Amino acid sequence: MRYFSFIVLLSWLISSECAWGTSTTRDSATYVGEYHGVHEYRLNNQLQILLKPDTASTDLVVNMIYHNGKKNEHLGLREISHVLEHYLVIQSEEKVRLESSVLKYKAMGVTASDYTYYYSKLKAVSELSSVIKLEKQRMSQFTDHLPHLQQAIGEVDKELVAKYQNKFVEESGLMLKDIFRNEAYAVNPASERADLQRITLQDIKQYWAEHYRPDRATLVIAGNFDLPGTLALITEQFSSLSVSQPDSKKFEYQKLPQYGEREFISRAHNAKPVVWVAYKVPPLNSPEFAVARMTSALIFPDTDTGIWQKTLLDAKKAESVGSYIFPFVHGSAFMLRIRLSTEKQLAELRKFLAQEEKNFALRVTDKMINAQKAELLDDLNKNEKSPKLFVERIASHVASGDWQSYYRLREQVEQLDAATYRQSVQQWFRPENRTLGIFIDPRDSQTSQVPETGRASKPRK
Repeated sequence: MRYFSFIVLLSWLISSECAWGTSTTRDSATYVGEYHGVHEYRLNNQLQILLKPDTASTDLVVNMIYHNGKKNEHLGLREISHVLEHYLVIQSEEKVRLESSVLKYKAMGVTASDYTYYYSKLKAVSELSSVIKLEKQRMSQFTDHLPHLQQAIGEVDKELVAKYQNKFVEESGLMLKDIFRNEAYAVNPASERADLQRITLQDIKQYWAEHYRPDRATLVIAGNFDLPGTLALITEQFSSLSVSQPDSKKFEYQKLPQYGEREFISRAHNAKPVVWVAYKVPPLNSPEFAVARMTSALIFPDTDTGIWQKTLLDAKKAESVGSYIFPFVHGSAFMLRIRLSTEKQLAELRKFLAQEEKNFALRVTDKMINAQKAELLDDLNKNEKSPKLFVERIASHVASGDWQSYYRLREQVEQLDAATYRQSVQQWFRPENRTLGIFIDPRDSQTSQVPETGRASKPRK
């Protein structure tokens, strides 16, 4: 991830004329349809456009999402998508520094497992033209510059150092590596920094040519803007881009069976153990993903219906319990992070898990599910009220190829009942789908940085 600010007028962008009138058939955008206020269009080069106007909002945000991320990287070149993101941002900053300054907007680049995006929050609608033209340039032009590559590698290296000094990130990363063995999301934390020094200009240029194309991108705009005029501007800028770059290699994902319960231990001397309990769950655009979200809400112990509260916390069998969802396009992970007081409690926890997996679904009632729906739906609905949250949270659904699953998740939560829940949760909440990670380390395992989809309890004294 790289945060940056543009405080500049790109005179070469502003001075060019915009075709706000009619266009030829070749340059026209095809209207796909509207869903929950989001208007979808496609250009002839297959650029996907999602426009969500809101005249009542004071915000205006743009997000260019590319359907590539860490899952598309190759062994030996881990972090190439991340380095390319920093490289392109650095080059954008370099270009704007050469121009006179009258424009102010904030932006950031983000690289995830399934996507890379470039987000811009505008100060005024007059900046929209410059931002769209900048995104066109990022997609259509690549400039070789070794110092920029060296700067990008240095920035990514610093992020990785900080990332793995964070106990939560270190632990969850090792869990993902284990449960997604030999699969796209099994990123080895130890090898990422070593791979950085192998990345060359030719490597990132080839990667850019394969993935930074209109047919592998989605432009999302939300907030207070004029839909017809914005669509005309996008069409005028992007319709001229062809898909003449080398065809990208089709990503193939092979989901491997786990073949039974797994366990690993990361040990240091004289420390309170932290136990991660992980299960593979359906991908985020699956109808059953709502069950994983509901499970997190039901187990979370600071709620009235927290199923594990009395058993683990009130009985002093654990100091804290957190539940987290790691949503991916090809299969997600549901994890619990349980902090114990002593290593002797491990045996008791194992017995508890074995018993709980048998009885958990049977204990869930419609009353319990309905009690959690309001809070869970409120969390999902917050995204709708904020253009900023909307363009960020929809990115993973866009990368899945089904952006409408962003809204269907909310509908699936609304329709969930105990009978449907039990049938689904019993398919993955079982020992043969479980990975246990036991971390015994003298460093404090508490952290303030947790995933947006995670919820953690306060430690019990």
